[in-house]
Amino acid sequence: MLLSVILSVFALISFVSAHGRVTTITTSSGTVYTGWDPEVALSSNPSPSLAAWKASNLGNIYVPPDRFNTSDIICHFNATPGVLNVNTTAGDTLKLKWNEWPVSHVGPVMTYLAACNGSCAFVKKESLEWVKIDEQGWLNSTGWDTIKLGGTWATNVLIANNFTWTVQIPADLVAGDYVLRHEIIALHVADKLDGAQVYPQCVNVRVAGEESGDKKLVGGVLGTKLYGMRDNGILVDVHKKIGGYDIPGPRVWSGAMSVRQPNEKRG
Repeated sequence: MLLSVILSVFALISFVSAHGRVTTITTSSGTVYTGWDPEVALSSNPSPSLAAWKASNLGNIYVPPDRFNTSDIICHFNATPGVLNVNTTAGDTLKLKWNEWPVSHVGPVMTYLAACNGSCAFVKKESLEWVKIDEQGWLNSTGWDTIKLGGTWATNVLIANNFTWTVQIPADLVAGDYVLRHEIIALHVADKLDGAQVYPQCVNVRVAGEESGDKKLVGGVLGTKLYGMRDNGILVDVHKKIGGYDIPGPRVWSGAMSVRQPNEKRG
């Protein structure tokens, strides 16, 4: 089922060079929050008030590895905090919908949280310490003979689910204001030293309610320390059959759990 979806989409958009961004964030209660759209912002004065962070990503451009040690890798180029929050609870699921994603741009999908220790609207992004709460990379070699991109990846699952990825707020997370950092890393030219393409998307979330727990995020990593240009999962050739993949960045936090996505088949 997943492979047939991959191939049909590939036939339609394999020639497209555009990339993607998160357009909506939907809570399990059905509340929909709008993502950052740089084109809409250009035509709006003032720009809309959002929970999503603003960034200079017109044309859905990516952050290259030579910017890994700069603040641009944190929440995209010249990113500034959102002024609102996505209101959620511990254990809630959020659906992050991308506007599009080319099948050729295979790679991992990852999500992080960082505590703001106060309002995220005024947080200094360079001080945020990121804890990974979700990741998915290479699933299996299915489809290798047809599309020659290492097999089935997290990005293929995202495409099969209408460009949507589901993330769970850790069930025992203490109430507070956080920045959620969701990203895709495209690996189609990652065999070159500066070839990986990173698409970080940030949004403020407020965790509240009686369901909240008492666990604080621990072991966070500064955004400029998340990845290196020569990391195994960054410098990699996906144009050959592979038997595994090292997902970049720190391990998933012990208090978090990756959600099994619809249409996800491992092994």
